[in-house]
Amino acid sequence: MTEADLIRDALRLLVERCPRIATTCYWAGTSAIALEELRHRSSLDIDLHTKRALMDVRPILVELQRAFPGDFALIEDPDDSGSGFRGVLGLPGGRSISIEVLSNYEDVPAPHLVDSSTVPQLKRVSLARYLADKVQCVVERVEARDLVDIGAVLQKHPELTEAAKRLVFEQDDLLLSERLLAWTRREIEEDLRAYPDAEPEEARRTRDLLLSWIRAANGRAP
Repeated sequence: MTEADLIRDALRLLVERCPRIATTCYWAGTSAIALEELRHRSSLDIDLHTKRALMDVRPILVELQRAFPGDFALIEDPDDSGSGFRGVLGLPGGRSISIEVLSNYEDVPAPHLVDSSTVPQLKRVSLARYLADKVQCVVERVEARDLVDIGAVLQKHPELTEAAKRLVFEQDDLLLSERLLAWTRREIEEDLRAYPDAEPEEARRTRDLLLSWIRAANGRAP
């Protein structure tokens, strides 16, 4: 069984046994985009985000635990407001996959979601929304894979370049520049060791591209 097959089987089981997931959540993150759009790297987990803002996801956890008795191991408990949880789902055949369910901080507009080709009953993140999320991730966290993901979007869909520039210019340019300049060749290579199919050179190219946009916007030579 390939990683793609594992994700497909897990999603189909989740939607079949936990109807609340299909009605309240969408498939987010790189596993959705890599499997259905870019095929640029592996991402062996399933991220589910709520379509509506500030939802309590504890009812989803209860449904999961009832649907998969003894097969869902909770790793991260929901907080007092029920904003999210994370666990590992055991599947038939002895394999397992990480599942994370998070409550969005804002309602997700309908155009930001599309039908999943893997599980038609489930919505997934659109490519444009994924790109916006990844640009935000570059500012908020320190993971070189986000640069790889942005680069893959722009290489396969160059028509999104202007949208990407707008997303970059919406960020604090000093903070974003600081984040990008911290990614030295060595730092990128070390951070991507856990992702053997993610090329460090792709991350470096994307870092330099985003920096060139910031410099050009501020009247400096790229």
